Amino acid sequence: MQVIGVLMLAAFALAGRWIQLYPERVVPKGQFIGTDSRGARLYRIQIAVLGTCIVFGGTWFAISSLFLLSSGSALVVWIGHLMGIVAGIFAAAHVRREAKARPPHVSNSPYGWWP
Repeated sequence: MQVIGVLMLAAFALAGRWIQLYPERVVPKGQFIGTDSRGARLYRIQIAVLGTCIVFGGTWFAISSLFLLSSGSALVVWIGHLMGIVAGIFAAAHVRREAKARPPHVSNSPYGWWP
């Protein structure tokens, strides 16, 4: 049963990656007036923070849950949490670098701009 939980947490982390790479698919077209409007900048910050937290949390808990499957030893669980935190930090940093490397979204909507 915990294997299903690990798979769900891994899917949660992948959803955080998708949110960061495709933020224009999260909001409706024409949501913001311009590229540098206050709402658009705030939206980009929210997506970055939310996506990073989702990737970090999903990775951390998936790795930690794998170690819970192995045994009930407190040392093994502690090592699993540490490895999960380190893997979560690396995964979140990698996804942020990947998202920053993408070209900015160009909107061709007649209703306005959306990130």
